[in-house]
Amino acid sequence: MSNPESLVDARSSFEAALLALSARDKNAAIVILTLARLAADEMVRNTEFASAATALSSSRTAPQAPATIDTPAPPTGGTAPTRRTRTARTPAVLDPFQILRSDGQDGLAAQLGRLDLEQLRDIIHQYGMDPDRRAMKWKTISKVRDRIIERALSTSSRDNAFRWTKPKST
Repeated sequence: MSNPESLVDARSSFEAALLALSARDKNAAIVILTLARLAADEMVRNTEFASAATALSSSRTAPQAPATIDTPAPPTGGTAPTRRTRTARTPAVLDPFQILRSDGQDGLAAQLGRLDLEQLRDIIHQYGMDPDRRAMKWKTISKVRDRIIERALSTSSRDNAFRWTKPKST
């Protein structure tokens, strides 16, 4: 990063990222600016820190987001602690309740028939359709599809007992 063009490129990409962050969360943008200023001040004072930061920036071409979130496990007796990883699920590709209202049970079954197992699990996860924590372990697409239909029907008809209907005139 010794040539002037790389400094201009790095500054412009930093400013673009900072503007995008500022549009979402101004406080986070202020934190990033403060951290950048503190890092620059420390690099001026501490040559060892400056060389480590320079080596780090030259070894990475682009920042990479972590794939998983590490959650430390509670320490156990004499064994080494293990780490549990949790990946975020992708958003559901469809809303089963909206399809049930518009197309009915057969329409929902047809729409779900086009999806693979992971897409069906995304729907179950997003809409909380696995209260007993079993459906996310199932490997059969038809069982998962039936669970979604069952939960959508039961949830959509849950308040029917409390709906007022117009009395029949005699």
